[in-house]
Amino acid sequence: MSSLTWVFRNFSAAEGTAGAITFLNEPDRQGPGEASATARNDGSVGLFFLEPGSLGTGTQQAWVFRNFSAAEGTAGAITFLNEPDRQGPGEASATARNDGSVGLFFLEPGSLGTGTQQAWVFRNFTNVNDAITFLNEPDRQGAGQVSATPRNDGSVGLFFLEPGSLGTSTRQAWAFQAFTNVNDAVTFLNDAPRQGPGEASAFARNDGSVGLFYLEPGTG
Repeated sequence: MSSLTWVFRNFSAAEGTAGAITFLNEPDRQGPGEASATARNDGSVGLFFLEPGSLGTGTQQAWVFRNFSAAEGTAGAITFLNEPDRQGPGEASATARNDGSVGLFFLEPGSLGTGTQQAWVFRNFTNVNDAITFLNEPDRQGAGQVSATPRNDGSVGLFFLEPGSLGTSTRQAWAFQAFTNVNDAVTFLNDAPRQGPGEASAFARNDGSVGLFYLEPGTG
């Protein structure tokens, strides 16, 4: 695990989601939990990722992007994620925007297939503290089971798999930290014990600041 390193890359509006998808599908391609993407309103993308990616040159899964309009909203995204082949832990990175639209990066085919042992759910919180409290309640979410959007107004849009795999265990806990720039966020993620796949959900804003949900201690 220590051979993996967190990196950040920004894709301009001209490069857009298509540029980010092309990058994610190049060797060594990122696997589940190894990418956390912010699909911004202006078409640009902020991407935190672990390298080298675990899928290597494999083509068993591929990264795809889909946008859901404000009319489709989070409900449309949730319906999609719960359709076969449904995405498993670390296979979805969603941005729940202020206008109600959703930008979704996902790996397909999803590893949950037709299974119904877990389901994707969306919930909105008025502040970060309430979101963290929720994530640390049984059955608490484990690695790759959370994709959070901490918005500029302080609210949080949270996609999560339930029931969470950590159950009542307290060996890891969800925490939140804000950074004024991406470099500080990357340094933090790479400090021991560094976060492993699925243990970080980062939101890279237009102004360069970052809101980071993460599991601690990291397994990296």
